[in-house]
Amino acid sequence: TFSCHTQTSFLLWFFSRHPMPLTLPSLTDTRLGLHLSSYTSRVESLGAWQQLEAGAHLCREGCHEQDLMVLVDGRVTFPGGWLGPGAHVGELAFLLNVPRTTSVVAAEPCQIWRCSANALAQDPAAATMLLTALVRELPARIRKFEAPAEVPDNFCDHDHPAIVRMAQALRGRTAEESARNVWDYVRRMPYRFGPWWIRASETLQLGLGMCTTKSNLQVALWRALGFKAGFTELVGDATLLQALIPARWHHRVSPRVRHFMGTVWLDDRWHVAEASFTDPTLDALVQRFPAIHPLRPLRFGTGQPFFPIAPVIGCDPFSLPVVPDLDHAMARRSSYDLDQLELLNLTNDQLQHPPLPENSSIEHALRLVQHDPDAAFLIALGAAASLASVLHSHLKYLP
Repeated sequence: TFSCHTQTSFLLWFFSRHPMPLTLPSLTDTRLGLHLSSYTSRVESLGAWQQLEAGAHLCREGCHEQDLMVLVDGRVTFPGGWLGPGAHVGELAFLLNVPRTTSVVAAEPCQIWRCSANALAQDPAAATMLLTALVRELPARIRKFEAPAEVPDNFCDHDHPAIVRMAQALRGRTAEESARNVWDYVRRMPYRFGPWWIRASETLQLGLGMCTTKSNLQVALWRALGFKAGFTELVGDATLLQALIPARWHHRVSPRVRHFMGTVWLDDRWHVAEASFTDPTLDALVQRFPAIHPLRPLRFGTGQPFFPIAPVIGCDPFSLPVVPDLDHAMARRSSYDLDQLELLNLTNDQLQHPPLPENSSIEHALRLVQHDPDAAFLIALGAAASLASVLHSHLKYLP
């Protein structure tokens, strides 16, 4: 037997040559992982983890491979774009058994999970969950190829019939109550990064948004109720929003951010009414900035503006300048494409579980997955392959 000294020396020698990873990789913090629930470990067992060096190919255009790859850490590039942590690539060959449509290369060291289509037969229930996750994520990728919308000439369309009708439903017994009802209604909408060059009526239809679009809807509803309303713009350090951005993306986003809030005229002065953050996202901010905690429970009204990060940055909420519109900001296009914005939403979606577009096949497959996994697998495969074929029809004609 080894003495304690000998055992300790051996362990030090062994781990110096076989270092243990600081954290075990997991699909949990990926877009597909959002939808795997308790099946995460079973899905992971269908594939294997790999570490790729910069310059390694994940996919080669024209090759016949059927591997799906999920990027847990690092960044990959392809002609015309790039993807970061949380993304998946190779889903077309994985689902349709077609040649690779493009080459994807590791731009830096990457950690990936790789799964062959042949592995799906090993565990039909886990395969069903993986396929339903793809069905939920593919529509966002398909939307990249829709014709870009023209920049509206009126972002804050407070006279739109749907805005007017919604404002009527939010009217209270007093002006203060009406203003508060609008704030509370918009604040409860899920907070998600996305295109901000849309009208208030489009945000109402989506039922979710980010600071730009939510404050735009908020002001439109106030104006439909006859309030004098405008916008407050704040330029701050990106650390203010890091609690809502995946950790592996912190060093990839701009160090400065622009933040917008709706502001309404009550009792002869402007009242800022931050409506971006839902309860779960605000809780995440409280964990990072305890100074926000005294604001709970949330309150907004005459003489009581709502600006949760004011105590963090040392700002008087009554001293903020107000502008009449956000056209200068909303007309700008993002430097991120829709895929990258979806990856930025990973933390927000984990916190809020917002409603995502649902395919009717998904509900059917999930009802069957426990007692008839083979049938569930076939239903999910049909749905996933159908969506993949739509995406493939866009990609195969690209130059």
